This record gives sequence, structure tokens and C-alpha cells, in this order.
Amino acid sequence: MLRQAPSLEAIEIFVAAAGGASFRSVARELALSPSAVSRRIAALETFLGTRLFDRNGQSQRLSAAGTRYLAAVEPALDAIRRATGQVGTDAVGRLTVATSHSLAAAWMAPRLPEVQDLLGIEIEILPSRDPDVLRSGEAQLAIWGGMAAQPGLVMERLFDAVALPAACPRRVGGRLWSAAELAGEPLLTVRSPSRLWERWFAGDGGVSPNELRQRVFPTLQLMYEAACAGGGVVLAMPVIADSYLASGRLVPAMRESRQMGEGYSLFRPMRRSSPSAAERQFALWLRGAIDRSRVEFDELVRRQPT
Repeated sequence: MLRQAPSLEAIEIFVAAAGGASFRSVARELALSPSAVSRRIAALETFLGTRLFDRNGQSQRLSAAGTRYLAAVEPALDAIRRATGQVGTDAVGRLTVATSHSLAAAWMAPRLPEVQDLLGIEIEILPSRDPDVLRSGEAQLAIWGGMAAQPGLVMERLFDAVALPAACPRRVGGRLWSAAELAGEPLLTVRSPSRLWERWFAGDGGVSPNELRQRVFPTLQLMYEAACAGGGVVLAMPVIADSYLASGRLVPAMRESRQMGEGYSLFRPMRRSSPSAAERQFALWLRGAIDRSRVEFDELVRRQPT
């Protein structure tokens, strides 16, 4: 098939040369040799079958045909640049990520500047646990804990949650408790995922679930805030409890953390064949940030007095 248009590179060099003092100065701006610029201009003239420049020694000026061609191609070149920039912004520079209110407030929001600085990606957080926000395209990704695989969504496990009993420093009293002591405390929990304390005590045969005094909250964030105020003991988990443990508002009541049979996963719509560049970059950052949170969580537990 015969080529119907010259290369975009040749057109870009022509437009640059049309506004330059000489091919040599244009070559410096484009990081090319003067002969390379001359060859590309000559090839473009051969393709068009007309001279675009009237040359006089080291200088050149547009011919009549060159003036007409510049008027035609320069706006088109600008349109291509704008379209390319817009696609780049849409595909690489912006993401909407759905997650729970608790994870959004306690972990995601404080890290948004890091994502912006490192990746140049603008993240909008959508506080929601509704899978339809992905199916409708309202969000491109979601980070959800305690959610099973959903129809029409790809699920990638981020980490399996462990939990550690924690409370405000005044309630803990500067020492680590036994499981029997813990069972006698007011235990704070959430509606979903359910039965967290029952699962935590499952390995302690001497503790009956019916003996546990539990108070149920609608979200993890409200549960943790109540514990910080002295209302009882919570199960602190990596990532979601980071800010509370790092600030010292919550401290471990025991050294032992246990698997909870729950986990956090990254979700995206199945209808797209592959994640976008922005989604891949964000997922890579996310896994690294989660790994750092888990290491910090384990280190904090090791530092507790016996």
C-alpha cells in the first residue's frame, strides 16, 4: 500500500524549521545534527514534489508552497499534541479508587501526597463497598477487606489479615495481658466482618463466646476511636490500625497476633482485558506500601514489654 502521508517526525521538523533562524539552530533545539535536519526536510520536499524552503547559503526562508503547507499542517500538529496529552492524562494521570470509609480515612488519605509525588497520579477516593461502582465505571479500582469474589470483577489478594488486641494506654496499664484477662474486658467489634472476637478466641478452649462482653460498631474507624477514648479493647490489624498504633493512641495489650480468616483484596472490572498504566503503577505502589505497614506493625509488637 502506497504511503498517503509523510512521517509525523518529518512534519514536526518542518514546523520547527519554519520558525527557526537556520537549520543549524533547529538541529540544536531538536538534539539532531544539521545534516539530519536537512535530510528530513529534503525527504519531505521529495514526498510533496515541491520545495518548501528557498535556500540562500546558510539561511533559508519558506517558499510560497512552504507557507501554504505550514498553514495547513501546524494546526493539525497542535491538535495531535493536544489529543495525545489528553489521552495521557485520562489513562495515566487520574484514578478513582473505591474503598471503605475506615480505610480511606485511616490509611489511604494520608498517603495521597506520596502517590502524587512518586507516581504523578491523581487519586480520587470513593468511600463505598458497592461492587456496582466498578461495574458502572464510577471507579477503576477498589480496595476491600472481608469481601468475597464478585461477578464481573477481577480480585487480587493483597494480604491476609492478622489481629492483635489493643486498647488505649490507660486501659492497658503498661503490661501485657493473658487471654483470660482479655476475655473479661469490654470488647469492641464491627458488624462486618462479623464474629471477629469469637474467631480470635477460637484457640483458647477455656473461653466461651457467650462470656464475651461485646459492643458492635458500624465501621472500624468508629470502633478504633471508641477504643482510643477508653471504651474497651479492639483487634488492631495492619494497615487499617496503622495511624492509631503509630501515634500511641492505641497500644498492644498482648504480644500474640492471630490469623482472622479475612483479607484485603484489589478489585477491578473484568470487562477490561488488562489494567491501564495508571492502574499498574498504583497497584505496584499499593503492594509496597502495604508491605511497609505490615513490617512496621510486626516491629511495634516486638518492641512491647514482656
